[in-house]
Amino acid sequence: MNPRLKQTRARSEEKKEEQFERILEAGKDLFLKKGSEGFSMRNLAEMLDMTKNNLYNYVESKRELWIAIRNKFYNQFKEENLDIIKNHKGSKCDLILKLYEHFLDFADRDYDKYKMMFNVIEAPPSNKIGPIEAKYREYRLLDGTTKLIQEAIDEGEIKRNAAPLLSLLTYSIVMGVSYIQMNRTKEHGPPIRVWETLQLSEMEVSHDLFKESTLKILDYILKNHDL
Repeated sequence: MNPRLKQTRARSEEKKEEQFERILEAGKDLFLKKGSEGFSMRNLAEMLDMTKNNLYNYVESKRELWIAIRNKFYNQFKEENLDIIKNHKGSKCDLILKLYEHFLDFADRDYDKYKMMFNVIEAPPSNKIGPIEAKYREYRLLDGTTKLIQEAIDEGEIKRNAAPLLSLLTYSIVMGVSYIQMNRTKEHGPPIRVWETLQLSEMEVSHDLFKESTLKILDYILKNHDL
């Protein structure tokens, strides 16, 4: 292949990737602002100063876009988890707690990502499966956690032989705490501040103390077989 032609194609692919990233970021913002029902590809095209037809060259439906956005965030989350596992030195229980702490920190860094990843913004319906959805493989956090807990049981760190129960219980606590923390922030809480959610932000408990206490409770649950 002609070197100049090869270089031109490489630049073209790079520009496509950059534009796709812009679409994902703008799509995330629009989903968060309008929700799945209020979201439209026409509005997104206008935000990006694109024609609707050109937008469809990158993604064929708002459901496909929703999945692509979640894919991006889950891949980032997965890579960070893998780094933690790779660099960990110590017990399996300590590793599990590190991963749960990372979950809390990841949500805390960007609750917009959390909303997209964990279906606070629901998936748009579609009558067909597009190419992005066809390739989508869900990130099974519970499977990984259950495996680590079982390894900790096998190595004698955890006395209670109930890996699925411990995994579901601890994961539920982390998910719940992340959701509560999100609702305690003014910018990410519900648009209509009713007492049921407003009271969460009025509790005189610091963010750090809530997180620290959560991790201590998780540690206790994992290591105390008489729970």
